[in-house]
Amino acid sequence: ARLGEMERDGEIDELKQEMQDTTRAYVNRPRPVNGLLPVEEDRTFEVDMSITLNRDLRDHNGVVFAPRGTVVNPLDYSRFNKRIILFDGDDPAQVSFALSEGDELDTLLVLTNGAPLELMKAHGRRFYFDQDAQMVKAFSITRVPSVVRRGSRTMLVSEVVVKDAAP
Repeated sequence: ARLGEMERDGEIDELKQEMQDTTRAYVNRPRPVNGLLPVEEDRTFEVDMSITLNRDLRDHNGVVFAPRGTVVNPLDYSRFNKRIILFDGDDPAQVSFALSEGDELDTLLVLTNGAPLELMKAHGRRFYFDQDAQMVKAFSITRVPSVVRRGSRTMLVSEVVVKDAAP
């Protein structure tokens, strides 16, 4: 009965419109990754992506193929070799830097703040967004822009100082 009343009063349409507006706003400008600072000094550090199994892994017959305590480095099994640039899309200097660092074949542009669709339209490039700070956490990033690239058995993170864009 309440649902029928809401529909008659137009409340359902209002709720639908509100949900669409909220979703559209989030797509156009996702929640920024909080706590990141601009780079003040160039530095590079390594991030070991290895994991240690906390339980035995078994196949479909129950046979253990990877015992608890086994250390697995995903880079031993991956061919991924693109650079990943994480940066603030609202900072023109960082945007210029990111765009100058390669093309779509060898570089992923990942925003930690900003409007990806707007930047795509302006620059004719794909921009991704680090939703829920997944990449920032995985690569221990605290400053942007940061360039992530593959080392031999670790990922290398380079924090790069960029100068303000010309006025």
